[in-house]
Amino acid sequence: MQNENELPREIYSEMEMQNLIVFSIYSVIKNGEVCTFERLVAECFLKFPKIFGFKRYAQWPDSLKFDRPLRTLREKGIIVGSARDHFELSKFGMQIAKEIESILLGKKQVTAAKKAKPSGRSVDDKLIEYLKNSVPFKKYMKNQSNFAISQSEFRSLLRCTLETPERVLKQNLEYYKNIARTYNEKDLLQFLSACEKQFVSRREDNGQRNTNKL
Repeated sequence: MQNENELPREIYSEMEMQNLIVFSIYSVIKNGEVCTFERLVAECFLKFPKIFGFKRYAQWPDSLKFDRPLRTLREKGIIVGSARDHFELSKFGMQIAKEIESILLGKKQVTAAKKAKPSGRSVDDKLIEYLKNSVPFKKYMKNQSNFAISQSEFRSLLRCTLETPERVLKQNLEYYKNIARTYNEKDLLQFLSACEKQFVSRREDNGQRNTNKL
């Protein structure tokens, strides 16, 4: 029997655990609550019991399943916080959560007879497409030796503004690079590295000014 909070199993059973955790953090925050570790475990289990429950005791959540995914999400810069305090989504993590939400809720009417296609990597697929279609990347591919990118262009590429903290910029950049490596997109990875080196070089040239640093 499916509880009233659980999403259709034929949808969430095809998604990666990390994506389900991001969506659950988003759901808790969206509800105006602080996402402590205990609250996160409860939210994940209520919405996705088949993924986050014990195998032998399916009526109880298995908190040990969260350790590695949470660590990976922190390393990618998608979430911040810890189990001792609480979890939040980075600005980039919030964007990803909304995309996951549209995937989950958009397929809510899928029937068991028509199983949803695996969607665990679809968020990352969209990011790869976004990067490949970006103006800076196209400029890089046309003329790599003389490629240049402004601070505003670089921040926009990272989906950030001029007011976005440096920490968030680094998180987003690292996430982009990790996705490029995962998809074996060598041109994208070289492009992102070129952008990073260019700003590091400017920072060193400008000394204490650091006007273009990450």
